[in-house]
Amino acid sequence: MVDTITMWIETVMSTEWIYPLVGALIFGDCFFPVLPSEIPLNMAGAWSGSQGFPHLPTMFFVALIAAMMGDNLCFLLGTRFMPLLQRVPKGSKAYEGLKWVKRNMRRGGGAAIIIARFIPSARLFMTILLGSMRFPWLVFVFFDTIGVALWAAEALAIGYLGGMAFSNSPVLAVVVSIIAAVIIGVGLQKLQNKFTEWWDTRRGYAETP
Repeated sequence: MVDTITMWIETVMSTEWIYPLVGALIFGDCFFPVLPSEIPLNMAGAWSGSQGFPHLPTMFFVALIAAMMGDNLCFLLGTRFMPLLQRVPKGSKAYEGLKWVKRNMRRGGGAAIIIARFIPSARLFMTILLGSMRFPWLVFVFFDTIGVALWAAEALAIGYLGGMAFSNSPVLAVVVSIIAAVIIGVGLQKLQNKFTEWWDTRRGYAETP
């Protein structure tokens, strides 16, 4: 079983098809965040660190273009996607992401756009809300580009460092890189949540969306 998985990963990672495949996953994640697109980026970065392929700058460019295309299309279709937000059940993870977006948008759209790129559910709701409220598109493009660039660089860097550390076992490098990325991502989100709750308390913001 392990050998089969290893062979499949090697086959995909060692061909040029890895670029459109990862690009398609990132683009789709902008609309349907079932599998966070950080994972294929972590995998590509880990394989690059251990085996020298795929080409990291090319993968970064693919991720940048795919994510920006998805975010901007979602932004432009924001008004059509609004019914999705109205059906989000309270208490769900998606509802928490929506609450985060609404609270952070009060502080400033630019910073919220950048931070939301690192939170799968939040980045979807952010683009929908901004599109539906006719947020200036050029301003969105500017901050979204920054957020996507930082997000892609972080995901690839974590994978690449894991790949270098476990260069003799590329599959192990992929697994370790994904675990490290999840731990770092959850940790950063918890720290950000604690800071925003403290800041909300000081400024008197309500906790409900």
